[in-house]
Formats: sequence, structure tokens, C-alpha cells
Amino acid sequence: MKHKSWQLKYEDNQNFNFITSYLHNYRYKNLLDLFKSIKTKDGDEINVTDIGCGVGKSYELLNANYKINYCGIEANKGFYDIANERYGDFKNFDIVCDSIENQYCKFEQADIVIGLETFEHIPENLVVRVIEAIAKSKVPLFYCTVPNELGPAILIKNIGSYIMGYSRHKEYSWRETFSSSMYDLDNVGLHGAGHKGFDWRWLAQTIRHNLQIEKITTSPFNFVPKFLSPSIGFIAKSRQI
Repeated sequence: MKHKSWQLKYEDNQNFNFITSYLHNYRYKNLLDLFKSIKTKDGDEINVTDIGCGVGKSYELLNANYKINYCGIEANKGFYDIANERYGDFKNFDIVCDSIENQYCKFEQADIVIGLETFEHIPENLVVRVIEAIAKSKVPLFYCTVPNELGPAILIKNIGSYIMGYSRHKEYSWRETFSSSMYDLDNVGLHGAGHKGFDWRWLAQTIRHNLQIEKITTSPFNFVPKFLSPSIGFIAKSRQI
């Protein structure tokens, strides 16, 4: 099966070197730790819905460590094809190639909904609807991560990217990097479906309005303050259970 080269390159870029690999994989460490707290009836599988599942890495890690039933939702056909080719023969793996706005029904039987580095790539008005749908479905547990594109964190990330020969800084001009580091998004290009201009704080408030935030995670360790963390994670629970 032929795949668009950029989907595979995107996966390779996450393992560009030790630093990028560690930072991209830390969210999966938090995910595996979180699953230790999920309680189901003896012998029951954990039902997982993964928004923007990409090539299915979350499935691979979770399936190796827990009894799960997994449903990935991926709008990009290239990512969908790769994930389906790798894991489609597993009985506990299901994937849908569609926009999340058409798949809210997948939340109804989920024990946990996850979205790892996904919501920055979804239009913000739709993200609000997604969070509202998760809350309405009374999903017991929700975990998502997004990049931190503000404050000292973005300055460190983009300078580090430039020094390492990594590509992430190229989305920004250096003026935009500096403005973002000063929390001045009025001088940064309007956020679209990439990283530039993304403000994790509005996502935090949207989650807070609909769910109970139990913990905000940071990286490369959870004791790192948010203004220095390259990514921000949210662990939240339904208020209706």
C-alpha cells in the first residue's frame, strides 16, 4: 500500500533525535500511568476512543499493557491507511476515517477519551463542540495534550529546533517567535490548523467549563512549571458521574 510520504516523515520526525523522541513520548508515559487508575469490572476491557489517532501509536502501547477495546478516529486518509494496515487485523482495534464532529456517538460507550497533540489541529469552534459532546456523553475520563506555543517555552523550543536542524521553528518568523514568547499573540499569525498562534489557555478554560480538571501535566517531567513546559496535558473527569 502506498502512503503519502509526509505522514511517514511526520512519524520519523518525532524520533528525530533523543531530545525530540523523549519529549514526544513523555505523553505516552503519562497515558500508561493514567490507565493504572481506571477501574472496571473484573475481566472487563477498557473502552478507549482516540481523537486524531494518527498512525495508532496509542493503541500499540495500550494494547501491550492493558485489556482494551480501541476506536481511533482519524480524518487524514494517509494516517488512517497506515494505522489500518498495521493494526486492522486485531479484533480489539477499530478505526474510522472521518471528522470527529460526525462521530460523537463513539464517546457514549467509552471509559476514556484521549486526544494526544490533536486539538491544536482542529478548528477552535469545533474543539468547543467536541469538549461539550464529551461532557454530554458522561465519559468518565478524558486526557489530552497540546503543544505550548507561548512564553519562554516557545522561545526555547524554536531556538532548540534551529540549533538541532529540526523543522518545527520554520512555521514561525523569528519576530513571531519573540512575540509568542512575550504572550503577544496580536503580532503572530492567526492560528489555523498548525502550531503557530495556538493558545492552550483557552482550551483549559473550555475543558474547565465542561469537565472537572483533575490534573494538568507538563513535560519533560510533571514538576516543570507550565511556562517552561513544551507541552501541556489535561486529565479531566465528568461532573455527572
